[in-house]
Amino acid sequence: MTKPVGFDQKVLIHHLDYTAKQSKKNTKTEMYAILDGFLREDITGAKSRKNAITMLMKIWVNVPDELILVREEVLKNFNEFTKEERLFVHWCMTIVAYPFFKDVATEFGRLFQVQENISSTSISKRMKESYGDRRRVEVATSAVLMSMKAWKIIIPGNNKTYMENQKVYIDNPLLHALLLDTLLTVLESDTIYVDMATNHPLFFPFQYKLNLQQLKKRKNSFSIYNQGVENLIVEKI
Repeated sequence: MTKPVGFDQKVLIHHLDYTAKQSKKNTKTEMYAILDGFLREDITGAKSRKNAITMLMKIWVNVPDELILVREEVLKNFNEFTKEERLFVHWCMTIVAYPFFKDVATEFGRLFQVQENISSTSISKRMKESYGDRRRVEVATSAVLMSMKAWKIIIPGNNKTYMENQKVYIDNPLLHALLLDTLLTVLESDTIYVDMATNHPLFFPFQYKLNLQQLKKRKNSFSIYNQGVENLIVEKI
């Protein structure tokens, strides 16, 4: 069975910012018309604009049930977030919405653990191995790379390679909760080792130390306990 791709054009941060802010005060039906009007200046083609709206809605509006509560909390605090914190929440929501984006991010994260420069060819080859050697996979890989480049997650190097940008430090306990919810959602699990969550390749652009005391205080969110002598586990309640 062919795996779906879906991520077929570049997504810009200011489009995501606008979508998040508007989704707090408008219905899902209203959002389509609002985004169509907003995007006309940047995306003139009707088909491309429709695709962009579909992607933005999937990232911030049509989210999985297990993320709705934390998304609402994130949106409530969105205007107080720094630019870096907004980047982080967009990253989380995008990797949940688009498994293809998640897989590209994971591949970058794994490779950056062992090398400084990563070629676009190696990423493209890996995605074709996983999703099939077809034109749509090429388009989607390019779209993810262009998006990550526009977000300043990766920076161009020599000979069509990319380097990791400086890591963004995240110390907001709410965003630590979002990180855990994101990982548990994409891993389709109720539990995760704290060490795995802290060093997961999906979050290679960011640096953080999970605030376990604050996570414990969150009502009906997480249970944190030891398994054996060294293994600390977070479990979704």
